[in-house]
Amino acid sequence: MKKYSLFFFFLFLSVACSTDKKYGACHLEKTDETISFPIDTDTKNNFNIYSIYKDKDGKEYFTFQNHENNTIHFYDLKQQKPAFRITPPQEGSNGVGRTFGYYIQNLDSIYVFSLYENTLYVINKDCELLDKQSFPELGRSKFMATAFQTPVRLGGTLYTCIEPNRWIDHDPVSAALYMDTKEIKKLPFDYPDYPGSEVKLKRYGMEASFSRCYDGEHFVYSFHYDENIYVATPEHDSIRKVPVKSKYFDRVQLPDELTASPEDFCKNAWYNNLLYDPYREVYYRIAYPPSTLDKGIRSMELLQFGRKNFSIIILDKNFRILGETLFPDNTYNSQIIFVRPEGLYISDSHYLNPRFSDDILSFQKYELVEE
Repeated sequence: MKKYSLFFFFLFLSVACSTDKKYGACHLEKTDETISFPIDTDTKNNFNIYSIYKDKDGKEYFTFQNHENNTIHFYDLKQQKPAFRITPPQEGSNGVGRTFGYYIQNLDSIYVFSLYENTLYVINKDCELLDKQSFPELGRSKFMATAFQTPVRLGGTLYTCIEPNRWIDHDPVSAALYMDTKEIKKLPFDYPDYPGSEVKLKRYGMEASFSRCYDGEHFVYSFHYDENIYVATPEHDSIRKVPVKSKYFDRVQLPDELTASPEDFCKNAWYNNLLYDPYREVYYRIAYPPSTLDKGIRSMELLQFGRKNFSIIILDKNFRILGETLFPDNTYNSQIIFVRPEGLYISDSHYLNPRFSDDILSFQKYELVEE
């Protein structure tokens, strides 16, 4: 009986933050636990296309794509070592060209997205081409399938993000692909406007900086230039705008679209990605407070590893802010982060971290705790 009492006590602690409605109720706390993977010399540890995949036997893999050579790597999450990799050929009878992004339904149905065309390929683990479908209805807009714009399949429909295009009247963020009929429908939610988005000298600017997650009922969007998040039904026939403001700055600082420099994006305050934690029923929204660029630091290199520092805003299942945690300078890559039953794992493979190694991709575990 005592054993079961302890179990329910720890279960209560794990969900307490998700049910407490008080601001400042929770924060993220560093633990002693880490995960690390060895990576080869052809792979950088600052990629932005990755996902967790669980096979039919329940085995879990950390997967990521090296889009320079089309390779999708599979790492055994439990054993923390390489399991296998697949490299779809660019040419030939099974050729898929250059790809950027993927979605794994299972190892017999892996969807890969073309880098240059509105084309979706379906392959298996052996890289055999099973299907190919082009969608000229998208015009100039290509599919977007990074780690924070992950395609989601619900029944026979695959929901994907698509590139913005200022040159059309309605500029939808997402599309629904009906896999049985191979038809596509642009969903009725356009990219939100911001100062500068009316400039027609280019097809798009900061609109493409956004993330989307799915919580089992809604798609939730975080545009990096917008204090608000947007909560949508799967068919996007109902959109709710919710303010989610960082306590570390008053407003987003947008540089001029036509004169912006990499330094601006290292220094200015704005928001970043959002992800859902199904184990604790909370959301994490990344925010970048105003910052400085240290002497000798190259801005483009810094941006590849996130920024100098960042915070994470914690939201409950009703999008109320529970707390916000600020992370130390030059320690973590806010672009590589994932959720597990045990906690939140953030990559500490930041190139300015004294422990940084080109040969290792490592993660630090954080736990959600009550104040």
